[in-house]
Amino acid sequence: MSKIRIQTTQNVALDFTPASVGDRILAHIIDWVIFFAWGTLYLLVFSGLDASFDDNILGIIILFVFLILPIMCYDLLFEVFMNGQSIGKRAMKIRVINLDGTQPTLGAYLMRWLFRLADTMIFGSVVALVVASANGKGQRIGDIAAGTAVVKIKPLVSLEQLRQESIAENYQVMFPEVSILSDQDIITLRAVLKKGEHNHQLIEEATEKVKEVMGINTDLNDADFLKQVLKDHTYLTTIEG
Repeated sequence: MSKIRIQTTQNVALDFTPASVGDRILAHIIDWVIFFAWGTLYLLVFSGLDASFDDNILGIIILFVFLILPIMCYDLLFEVFMNGQSIGKRAMKIRVINLDGTQPTLGAYLMRWLFRLADTMIFGSVVALVVASANGKGQRIGDIAAGTAVVKIKPLVSLEQLRQESIAENYQVMFPEVSILSDQDIITLRAVLKKGEHNHQLIEEATEKVKEVMGINTDLNDADFLKQVLKDHTYLTTIEG
């Protein structure tokens, strides 16, 4: 399968494998199982209503608010709050990212969602599948419009790549916020440290971005901060986790 080569804002090239059409179909099926379960729960909760939904305004409002609206907004809400993943995408270990390797903005997620209504709900899933199959990056129309792609997140990154720092048994995590960083983020930071040996500006830019994402301040110098982040991540993911 072809790779998506992404040049990050830190000028580090990363390769991602696009999610296959099969992965996306299975993720979609899992999401539809969630919809079915939600619809069943809705019927169980509201089946006792005496008035018919066909001729009762309150019933129509309840139907829209508690059944139709959640299903319509499912993908948007989950991708925004679950780092580019619906439940189906998480199960299939695939994720939405920007083509520059960063996390999509709310606007990008919204663009994908609006086009999803067109290329899946209106025309059916055929259009989305054809476009994703023909596109070299596995993008459907919404991805092309939003500048995003759906990629695999399962081990393109090996445990050996992640665990390069020697951690003592009595190690104390300095920045627990590091848990929000992905494995690919850690690979990027390691590459930045390596390339930044003779380019402090590169390390400085990466440090500012990581501090912004993690929402922290520290007196550590930039290089020491990034090294500490790598150690904390290694401890939390390979020892404590």
